[in-house]
Amino acid sequence: MFEFSVALKYLMPRRRQLSVSIIAIVSVFVISMVVWLILVFFSVTTGLEKIWTDKLIAMTAPIRLNPTNNYYDSYYYKIDVISSSSDYTAKSVGEKYKAPFTDPYNGLNDMEIPSYWPLPHHDSNGDTIDPVKGAFNAITSLAGIRASDYEYAIAQMHLKTIHNDVQTSLTQSCYLSAFDEENSIIDKIIIPDESNTGLTAQELITPDNITSDENVFVTKHFRESGVVVGDRGYLSYYAPTAGALQEQRISIRVAGFYDPGIIPLGGKFVIAGKEVTSLISAATNHYDTTFGNGINVWFSDTDKASTVKESIIHKLRDAGIDKYWNVQTFKEYDFTKDLVEQLQSERLLFTLIAVIIIIVACSNIVSMLILLVNDKKKEIGILQSMGASPKSIALIFGSCGVLMGLLSTGIGTIAALFTLANLDVIIGMLSAIQGHAVFNSAFYGDIMPHELDFEIVRFILISTGFISLIAGVVPALKASLMKPAEILRSE
Repeated sequence: MFEFSVALKYLMPRRRQLSVSIIAIVSVFVISMVVWLILVFFSVTTGLEKIWTDKLIAMTAPIRLNPTNNYYDSYYYKIDVISSSSDYTAKSVGEKYKAPFTDPYNGLNDMEIPSYWPLPHHDSNGDTIDPVKGAFNAITSLAGIRASDYEYAIAQMHLKTIHNDVQTSLTQSCYLSAFDEENSIIDKIIIPDESNTGLTAQELITPDNITSDENVFVTKHFRESGVVVGDRGYLSYYAPTAGALQEQRISIRVAGFYDPGIIPLGGKFVIAGKEVTSLISAATNHYDTTFGNGINVWFSDTDKASTVKESIIHKLRDAGIDKYWNVQTFKEYDFTKDLVEQLQSERLLFTLIAVIIIIVACSNIVSMLILLVNDKKKEIGILQSMGASPKSIALIFGSCGVLMGLLSTGIGTIAALFTLANLDVIIGMLSAIQGHAVFNSAFYGDIMPHELDFEIVRFILISTGFISLIAGVVPALKASLMKPAEILRSE
């Protein structure tokens, strides 16, 4: 405690030590500016990454289980196409989960099983293994984990809008995605309809809106193209009939808009009713590893996605059904993997740059402390004559570096809090100066994140304190090696 009090006394500005005081003030100012800049930058980028992640998993779930080729080649999946109780139709994962029997085959009424088909797999009790029900049981056995089936379909969307007596037609190929009843964050991407009906995002997601066969939610770029809530159109797809493939149409009504974030295929997703999605999916028989159908896994903390994935794989392996499922986190989806990896790479790069900038800023402490040691030779000699050990002398000047680092971090943190609290005002001023928006809302949203990231604060506090301590080592060693007799003789 004595060493810290002496260090604090030495850091107080004095007229007779103007050069040391100026360098100390400049050093604190530079480090504070660096801390302020890093905290604001990383807090905003971390907030944006969180928003983008929420929008991504609102459409796809943090973890998905996709059926593998082993699943589609299995007796369990193929048997439906020759079974009368299955209407001789291949079943989706959701239909398999709700089916009363694992094996629907009845040798009396059903078609003959081809000799080249694989045999059904049985467990140790002789029962036929059910990969779908087994997967749902494995997932829901984990605490805090919810599971639901998902299904995608491909269709052509046609919308007609009439505004100011001008009729416009919009046509786009799209992926249909049904509302997931287990998705607790879907409201984070729904855009409030305040300009038309005054409804909030939560009010738009009503049971009637999400279960109606004709209601759909489209991406916000349709709204920018003139589409409004209530506009109508139809979904077209081709289904096999007795003669040939024929176009089928399903009437739709725009019930709202959503923000897909920066997901590469976000503009092609349309959120529709589950019955409509299942109907089109069954008719087009569209199954693949990227889109199709499978199991969504929901949980609150997305940072634990990798841990949850490993737990699910372990459960599936214990149940003997791991070969039927490909388990992926949102960081591994084919349509998002490159984007997530790029965000992680940029975050690592910016972190390294931040450390380098802190090191450069804290290097000023070395110059300041060397000047301080030279100016305090007499005091060092007196302290040593009074019994102060070289270790105490070194600790005094080392503490000067640490105190400067901590003081600068405190000032920079206060400045960052003030900046983030007024971020919208600052962005508005910058936008007015340059004549257009500083940040495009299509990528960054309408409101920038303005909460301080305390993980970054902890990183800055530790790194600045450590680097400041290292910066004070050389001057501290120099001070501890001084001989009191030589110091007092020279004075």
